[in-house]
Amino acid sequence: MPVISEHWKMRPKHNWYSKLIRKYYKLRVGLTKPRNPIPDSHIFEKAEKERRLVIQVPFGGLGDHLAYSSLPELLWNQKGINAFISNKSVYRSKAIRDFVWGLNPYVTFTNEKGWFIYKPSEHACSTIDEYLQKLFKLKGDGCPKVYYKPNLIEQLREKTIVDPSCGAAGKANGYFEPDFYRRLIEYLRSNIRDFVLITHQHTGTKNQIEKLIKTELNPDCYNVTTIEGLADALFSANNRYLLHSGAASLTVSLNLQSNILNYIKPSTYNSFKYRINNYIDLM
Repeated sequence: MPVISEHWKMRPKHNWYSKLIRKYYKLRVGLTKPRNPIPDSHIFEKAEKERRLVIQVPFGGLGDHLAYSSLPELLWNQKGINAFISNKSVYRSKAIRDFVWGLNPYVTFTNEKGWFIYKPSEHACSTIDEYLQKLFKLKGDGCPKVYYKPNLIEQLREKTIVDPSCGAAGKANGYFEPDFYRRLIEYLRSNIRDFVLITHQHTGTKNQIEKLIKTELNPDCYNVTTIEGLADALFSANNRYLLHSGAASLTVSLNLQSNILNYIKPSTYNSFKYRINNYIDLM
């Protein structure tokens, strides 16, 4: 069996800048939240009475925003409720705001503070999307919704792609653990004969998993620089292997089945565990 090099033993470290950014992020979340949040048990009655709902997403990741993305269209078509997106929402990047909400014809931006999931009434074993649709008495498929129409990339047509991006939640999900590096490389080497590695060099962050895959397996690479480009890559491929991340939620919004490689206990990721995807446990 091939020997895995020492590269997988390296653990990413936070420098002074990343620590400062994390503190700023936490402070911003605290300052932008409404002083008296509305409990979930009261929000539907309030929205129905006022015929409007202001959504304020408190976490900045792509998956966090996609979890709320199906609400505006369903609320308008089924309940006649207008949806607004608060400019107080937190975004990891402006690209997420533009992609998830800027392209959505059913929302208007507002400077008002708004509602977010607070004291959930029933959330057992369902995705956030399913929970929200049930909370507002909506008939939906329990999946996120995007309004971008992906384009075919000939270079990726019928290919198998691996996207190891995991965002800020990677640490909590175990994706920075050396044991996960070892198990991931072993899985890719044993189960995927030929694949294209999706890289995200534009983010400016060091992805240790991406670097390790390049070193150990030497795959062909395809770099994406936008969320639209990522959507195009997911759409063009025949098979997709992703981590538990925003990309995993994005592929659901495009109605594409993907394989999600996990290193966390099922109870911790049920909120984003969509039925369409195939979840592979590397624990």
